[in-house]
Amino acid sequence: MRSVLFVALAVVFLGCTSSPDKAFMEPGPRLPTYIPEADLKVEIHTPSGDLFLTNSETWIDIEGGASIFGGVRYLDLALVLDSSKSLRRTDPRDRRSAGAIGLVESLPASSDIQISVVDFDSNGKLVLPLTQDRAAVAQAIRGLNQLGRTNLAAGIRTALEEFERNARPDSTRAILLFTDGKSNDKKARRAMQEARDQGVAINTLLLGSDEQGAAILQELAAGTGASFVHVTDPRKLPEAFLNLRTTGVDRVTLRVNDSAPIPAHLVGGTFSGRVPLKQGENHIVAMATSLDQRTEESSIIITVGAPGCGELEVSATSGGQPALSISERAVAIVFDASNSMWGQMNGQPKISVAKKILQDAIDWFPDDLTLALRVYGHRSPRDMRDCSDSELLVPFGKANQQQVREAMSELRPRGQTPLAFSLSQLADDFGDFQGERAVVLVTDGIESCGGDPVAAARALREREIAVHVIGFGLGNAVDEDTASLAAIAQASGGRFFTASSAEELRDALAVTVGTPFRVFRGEDVVASGALGSGEPLLLPEGRYRVRLDSAPPQEVLVTLSREQRVTLTFERQAGSVSRSEQRYPTQYTPCEEAAPDPEPELPDEAPAPANQISF
Repeated sequence: MRSVLFVALAVVFLGCTSSPDKAFMEPGPRLPTYIPEADLKVEIHTPSGDLFLTNSETWIDIEGGASIFGGVRYLDLALVLDSSKSLRRTDPRDRRSAGAIGLVESLPASSDIQISVVDFDSNGKLVLPLTQDRAAVAQAIRGLNQLGRTNLAAGIRTALEEFERNARPDSTRAILLFTDGKSNDKKARRAMQEARDQGVAINTLLLGSDEQGAAILQELAAGTGASFVHVTDPRKLPEAFLNLRTTGVDRVTLRVNDSAPIPAHLVGGTFSGRVPLKQGENHIVAMATSLDQRTEESSIIITVGAPGCGELEVSATSGGQPALSISERAVAIVFDASNSMWGQMNGQPKISVAKKILQDAIDWFPDDLTLALRVYGHRSPRDMRDCSDSELLVPFGKANQQQVREAMSELRPRGQTPLAFSLSQLADDFGDFQGERAVVLVTDGIESCGGDPVAAARALREREIAVHVIGFGLGNAVDEDTASLAAIAQASGGRFFTASSAEELRDALAVTVGTPFRVFRGEDVVASGALGSGEPLLLPEGRYRVRLDSAPPQEVLVTLSREQRVTLTFERQAGSVSRSEQRYPTQYTPCEEAAPDPEPELPDEAPAPANQISF
């Protein structure tokens, strides 16, 4: 058994003046205060458990319960209200009812509280059994009369009987006893002992200046570990009801991480408050302090993520089937079969890896894509230094994927890397084709014949032909080779990728074969992609302009929202192009993880893209 602790009774001063008639009377002599064997408990109820927020909330409301009398999930509260006829004199405006109703209305709406109403004068009467219907509680309080004498014991026992019938297991059970006069002390003490045996706290509130009445009410509260408040001015009753510490808890504070404590609003054993949040992890602690100055804590973690991104998918169909373009499109694949392609990648020759990936990729090229294959370095041995070793193995044509696949299967790396010469042949390869034209160059090295591939790429740009370069397995010379190959792509208005694995080569092919598009926010390019690449772009919420570099170009405005995917589809039918937009909810992805692929910078001397339109 815990030893009995003597402490000064907690008396809440709601206001005072310099005159002898104070709003509250001074506490009487110190009484032995019963300390319940149950430990102080505190629990945050809302939010329940640790929480992850997917937006930029800056504040959150915290609610919970605290008690020394039992569980904190449920509170069963009995309002035991004096209705003796003396109240006609001491409380002519019935501020008793206003105070009790104000207490009920101040309880958090989400808190799980049952309330009963007991009316006592000469006898005790259960006016309303325990209920969660707070409107019914208020109505019952308004209907109380003012007759008879004051019998504290009758009111307490009526409340205890109702607890026995309808209180919930593991709930905190508390009585809020209001009176304006004295009663039979012996009977009241016996009722107090019964309450203590049942683990019920009797919180007492006295209106008036009756010293004997104050003494017995102090004793009832102290004997059950509860609080006592003495009000002489009936105008203070509404505030006094709110400030009774019905569950033996004096105060609750909230803090976030290392912030200063924030006082919570404590009423009826429940507490509530609002705390600030910051992006990242917020460790929120509720600390309860009992009337005898014990403390206990409860905590939750709320993590605030970066604002969620929206997803943008740009696709095309032709004749109802997925397409890589909405206009006629010709793609020339220029493949490196120079001697260096015998180099190893993950235990295999690079030529074997590249051939397999390209052959597999051809399977998903649509039949309406006009395709060609040019290869260099495959005819003459390296020591012959044949700088014209470049051949159009498969001329442009539709539905010729099988021809390209068979031609690649026969390739054996042998010679030099005549990039400039190969690029200079492409204009003739395309012939008089009038639609979109692009080159996909797959190479593991730079020019080896002294040519100027950047100048050749710039010449192709003047003919509206972009060269997309995939640097495959560049090895130890990655920095030098990357800069040289990137310059070729930049000079032609194309895109540059490095691929050090089969997966990266497959991904690079997916975003170079289809018609490219760019995403603008204002005048800035914030992302780019290609039709058929499959992966949606992750972008912050906002308004964007999508430009499809088809022939002629297409532009459309689109608005993105958080955690929503927008699929923008261009459809080609009978020589015309239509657009449609569909929206779907999507999973949260923080924008800080989004890495849009920006438009590559072009050299200053490169000419502007052809067919550019203003918006």
